[in-house]
Amino acid sequence: MAAPKARALGPEEKDECMKIFDIFDRNAENIAPVSDTMDMLTKLGQTYTKRETEAIMKEARGPKGDKKNLGPEEWLTLCSKWVRQDDEEEILRAFKVFDANGDGVIDFDEFKFIMQKVGEEPLTDAEVEEAMKEADEDGNGVIDIPEFMDLIKKSKNALKES
Repeated sequence: MAAPKARALGPEEKDECMKIFDIFDRNAENIAPVSDTMDMLTKLGQTYTKRETEAIMKEARGPKGDKKNLGPEEWLTLCSKWVRQDDEEEILRAFKVFDANGDGVIDFDEFKFIMQKVGEEPLTDAEVEEAMKEADEDGNGVIDIPEFMDLIKKSKNALKES
């Protein structure tokens, strides 16, 4: 099994991940036993078989990593993969809701419906068209899944900055 790709964690995400790591760092030595990984995964809401966990651990440790213990950086690497996976799954679920006809893209009418539901004031067709052009990165007149993911991530970043 290939592990999900990592992404940079925000400060709050790092704190949450490190709280879980600290639970398993029993002797405050800045290490956690690999044997406790299944417990760590469960606390994060992840369920993997022992074999899948070993594959993920091997990838996180690298070829020269300690086979019995995880350090904080290795743990954060694992967390970054899980957090990203959860975010993407959430965005995909949202995409499916907005893709009313199920054709795998969001067209103007579907996008207009989204924009009018999430905004405080109804947008004009011209405003929706402008927003659609910005979201439609390849200019083909529809928003596909990667474009939708980018749109959501940009929106989240804009909210964090304000």
